[in-house]
Amino acid sequence: MFQILMGLLVFSSPAWADEALPRTSLFLSAQDAHKANVLAREKLPPGQGNIALGAVLYYAVDDWVLWLRGEKWTPQTTREDLRILKVSSERVRIAWLDDDQNEHIFTLMPNQAYQIATGKIISQPR
Repeated sequence: MFQILMGLLVFSSPAWADEALPRTSLFLSAQDAHKANVLAREKLPPGQGNIALGAVLYYAVDDWVLWLRGEKWTPQTTREDLRILKVSSERVRIAWLDDDQNEHIFTLMPNQAYQIATGKIISQPR
């Protein structure tokens, strides 16, 4: 299941069940890449990607504005799954409640994100 395209050997992916396998990479076979994608989708709840912090406008302890997941938040903003614990001009302390009611507490600086699938803090492109 391959073809030669412009002098390069290209592997095509057979359709298995209801989903085609991704193309191979330098590091993963098609089957390994498929398994990784399936595991990532199972671990990552639908509709919940990274929790990304955009910008923070800090004036005082109870007077700030921030953009979390692309939404504007103020001290009056409330949600069941996300709580802002502390805001400073440089970082924001956040509590996230997952679907199993486990609380995850982490600190983000602007242009950082919490990866739900891995629990790691990553840099976001500006």
